[in-house]
This record gives sequence, C-alpha cells and structure tokens, in this order.
Amino acid sequence: MTLEEVAQCPVCQSTAFHTGLIAKDQTTTGEVFHVKHCQGCTLGITSPRPREEDSPRYYQSETYISHSRGSRSLFDSIYLLVRHLTIRWKYRLVKPYLKNNGLLDVGCGTGHFLQYVARRHPVVGVEPSVKARETISPAITVVSSVQELPDRRFGVITLWHVIEHVYPLRDTLQQIKQHLAPGGVLFLAVPNHQSADALHYREHWAAYDVPRHLWHFNRQSMATLLQQEGMKLLATIPMKLDAYYVSLLSERYKRSGSLGPSGIISAVTTALQSNHSARKDGNYSSLIFVIQA
Repeated sequence: MTLEEVAQCPVCQSTAFHTGLIAKDQTTTGEVFHVKHCQGCTLGITSPRPREEDSPRYYQSETYISHSRGSRSLFDSIYLLVRHLTIRWKYRLVKPYLKNNGLLDVGCGTGHFLQYVARRHPVVGVEPSVKARETISPAITVVSSVQELPDRRFGVITLWHVIEHVYPLRDTLQQIKQHLAPGGVLFLAVPNHQSADALHYREHWAAYDVPRHLWHFNRQSMATLLQQEGMKLLATIPMKLDAYYVSLLSERYKRSGSLGPSGIISAVTTALQSNHSARKDGNYSSLIFVIQA
C-alpha cells in the first residue's frame, strides 16, 4: 500500500517540520507511523500516512470502540461509562446555544449524544460509517458526509474528537461554517499533545491513535487555525475524564497489552498528575474549543 507525505502544514502553510516521534497502530495493523511537528504552529502531523481511499481498513476492528455498543473488556466498559457520564455534561454545555435552530453533530458515531439531544431539540447527524448509521433511529436524519447536508443552518454544531480524523481539514471547517446560524456556536473537541499525560507516555500515548488521527493539536495550533479561518474563540473547556481513560489505554500499550493492578495504579496516578498540572497551564488531556464564526 502506498503512503503519502504531507509536505505543507494545513494550518499555517509552513513546509518546515521537525521529527516528533514514531508511534504504532495499536488497534488494527501494528504498523508504525511518524508524527512530525510543524515548526510554524506546532501542529502534529501523521506523515507519511495512508491515502484517504485506503483509510477505511484502519477502522475495521472490533476494538475500535467509538462505534461499540456492547461491553467486551475493561476498556470498553470504562469507555461506555465515560460516554454515559459525558453525554449529559455535553448537553448542559450546548443547551444555552440551541434556541430554535437545533443541533448538527458531525461524526456522530452510533448516535448516543445525538439521540439524547433529539428528545428535546431538532437534530441532524453526519457519520461516514454505514454500520454506525444503521444503529441510529430512522426518525433522525443522518447523512454520510458534510456535502450531503440539507440546506439549513444550526444554532450548535459539535465535533467531538472528529476533526483530527478529517483529511481535508480546512475545507471541512469551511463547509461546516456554512451551516452555522448567525450567532451560532461550534464545539470542537480534540486531544492535546502538550498535556502532561501525552508528554509522559510519548509514543505510547493512546490519543495519537495513528494513522486514524491525522492531525495532533495543542492550544497554539488550534488558535492559529481559528485565526486563519476568521473564527473567534469564546472559551476553552477541559475534558478531565479523558486523562483517565487515555492513560489506562496508554499504560496498556506501554506494557504490551498486560496491565494488572500496578498498571492501573500507574495510569490513574498519571491522570491525576496530568489534571493537576493542567490547572496551572491549561494543558488538559483533551480540550473543547467553543467557537463562533
């Protein structure tokens, strides 16, 4: 299979990079991929990477649980528990902005957040996976791509850990902006490669998730992207629970699949330290950027 190099940073257009690290695809193939960093805006970039038409093979795994519906392991159980806890929390975040224009959830997966919001407000989803779309109630409109969206605008658009998967980064953001109602708000959640847990686990950090994650953000690179797109940052919100789940996965990767009690203690300790450190510098494991166009 042919891989492609990313020769220019999509955020700041720099062509100067420095070597970051080499990470392993822990989910499907076991292949290794380079993550390089832009010298202009510090964006992390998976390069070389699979071509877009080849990318679906890296999602064909029962352990890729963003679309999982049932608990099969400790990590699936933790993921599903965290999802349950965060759905209501996410709804409380978006509720003040919903008004009468409804919500668009891009990358809605199996639709748990979308279906929760649908009980109270009109919603539309975007999800490329046929398997995931089939699990969502047929009463909810879900299309396979942003290009297929109906000609309407929304008070809230959410991308929960989605933008790092998107090949045409800037084009996708521009298309999404066209569906934001006047005064509407975009919620953009991404992992933060400058968090203490990322720096601790380095190539074993689960949120690198190569090659599915093409772009690796921090606060600086996101601020540059928003500036380039003429978008205003209203707030940055930490996702504190992510540090625990990501650290547990990372510890398992570091230990080659064997976790045990000592690994769990180590992961929880790392997550606690990461969240504590982030109270000073804002570098939580994952961040939600609340944005206005």
